[in-house]
Amino acid sequence: MKHHIIKSLATLLVAASLPTVASAQYFESDGIVYGITSGQTVEVLSNYYLHNTPYSGSIVIPQTVEYDGNTYTVTALAETAFESCTTMTSLTLPPTIRSIGSHCFYNCTFTTLQLPDSLRRIDDHAFLYSSISSLHLPACFEEYDECSFWARNLMSITVDEANPRYRSIDGWLYSKDSLTLCIVPSGETGAVAVPQFVQHLGKMAFGFCSHITSVSLPEGLASIGDFAFNCCSTVDGIVVPSTVTHIGVNPFSYCPQMNNLSIASGNTHYVMDGLMVYSAGYDTLVSCHKSGATVTLNPNVKVLGGFENNTWVRNITIPECVTDITENCFNGCKITSITLPTHMKSIGRKAFSENDRLASVTMPQTLLSMGQGAFEHCYALTSIVIPDSLRIIPKEAFNSCIKLSSVTWNNDVEEIGDYAFWALSQMSQTHITNLDLPASLRKVGDCAFGACTNNLRSVTFHGQVDTLGTAVFESANIQKIRFTGGMPPAIKGEGPLYMIGRIDTIAICGNLDAWLSDSYWGQFEDQIVEDCSVGIGDPDVENINIYTLGDRIIVEGAEGETVRIYDITGRSVLNNCLHAGVYLVIVGDRTTKKVVVLSDSY
Repeated sequence: MKHHIIKSLATLLVAASLPTVASAQYFESDGIVYGITSGQTVEVLSNYYLHNTPYSGSIVIPQTVEYDGNTYTVTALAETAFESCTTMTSLTLPPTIRSIGSHCFYNCTFTTLQLPDSLRRIDDHAFLYSSISSLHLPACFEEYDECSFWARNLMSITVDEANPRYRSIDGWLYSKDSLTLCIVPSGETGAVAVPQFVQHLGKMAFGFCSHITSVSLPEGLASIGDFAFNCCSTVDGIVVPSTVTHIGVNPFSYCPQMNNLSIASGNTHYVMDGLMVYSAGYDTLVSCHKSGATVTLNPNVKVLGGFENNTWVRNITIPECVTDITENCFNGCKITSITLPTHMKSIGRKAFSENDRLASVTMPQTLLSMGQGAFEHCYALTSIVIPDSLRIIPKEAFNSCIKLSSVTWNNDVEEIGDYAFWALSQMSQTHITNLDLPASLRKVGDCAFGACTNNLRSVTFHGQVDTLGTAVFESANIQKIRFTGGMPPAIKGEGPLYMIGRIDTIAICGNLDAWLSDSYWGQFEDQIVEDCSVGIGDPDVENINIYTLGDRIIVEGAEGETVRIYDITGRSVLNNCLHAGVYLVIVGDRTTKKVVVLSDSY
């Protein structure tokens, strides 16, 4: 999840420069910038698309707009469309707007806004830090995202009586049957009590209610949702009722004054250990929102969560029984190093993100999955070894790890997600200049290695890559990209070289005609050369000689070391009766490897 707390200046700088990959055409009409989203619709974009200033004054958005002989219906406000429009005094929306994007009204200062009857969705952080004091949701409104209503002065959310999903009672947002308290407006103050009829607190129900001093929960309450009291920075205590059977992820994140958390007598599902909340069997740590510098966990815990924004903890030993770390578990902490246990299976979404002091992570060879943004914005992280068990590196996994100067790949990685290594080693004293990707790799997402402007010079793909996303190497100044697979990869969107700073040579080993005739790669005919010589790191410099003899690959000087040979699909092959083709040879534990081309002339 995203948070209202800006961690550091570095966070702002990196976030501000993160590009949004889009191919939509945009234009200006009567002082408003629009982006074409289909043949008949447009969305309102930020004024910064064409100008150096935000919108100002009184803004009226029309239902339709003319451009290039076509008429478009205005159906959405794009993310950040009115961000920091501090001199905008009012906004009038047409009855065609269906969605409001993320951070749309961030830091806006106008206080009133009438939402149109057509509105169906509001994305995350849409009103963050805005001065909106009240909102009325129309009858057709369907869904909101986490933190959608985080506005500093929001005192009331009302709902059209005909809405089948939601209702409002005294300015608070409930499910239609009133059993779930969905949202308490973030401008609420003082001591508050949840009504007796409420059985569930929704996700982020009290999120960003930084002026509430105490919350009374009723007996009869059955569940407390994920991040339910996130950023309730002045609440000093909560009693969890005896009837609660479920508590979600990080329920008390960033509650620095909460020193009196307790569980009511008779609750058989949860227990307290100091300020830590465990499930009754101690197999799940639900919350550790505040602690000392050193934390000792129950040795029986298997699922770990609840440390988000715990800025006191510095040292923690994770018990060997732990198999799963949940979403946002250590987000925003100040831990400097961590060793994950040998039986770890999964790391949740953003589990270690925003740890700006985390310099070292040791991951086990049992790790099967990693969530989006798991180590995002870990500015101090310098090296990482991808375990052999991990096949997919997810979206934003190491995004903005600007000092990450060493990545050791396993031979089974199949996919690298969008922005996974964005800004890799950008501010490191030791830059990654040569990127050597494993033969098993099949798919690379949008901007996966974008913003590596200061360092990246060469890239080698070993094996047949199936798909490359948009702007994979955005802003990079690359001298050579080498493909050892036979056929050109399929491209997504604008293609991997979109927005690249420089590309001198595209070296391919395979069907040259297929590359030159490809509708995308053929554009780079002047850069494409056929080169089947040496791949990454020539082992000859380490007194190892590799050459072909008949239908075998000969490796001299590697006595006593294991020699592994992979074909272009990433499969391990035996060194006998090899067919003509491209092979990757790896000797022992050496980082150097060699690409060998076996011809059919023997």
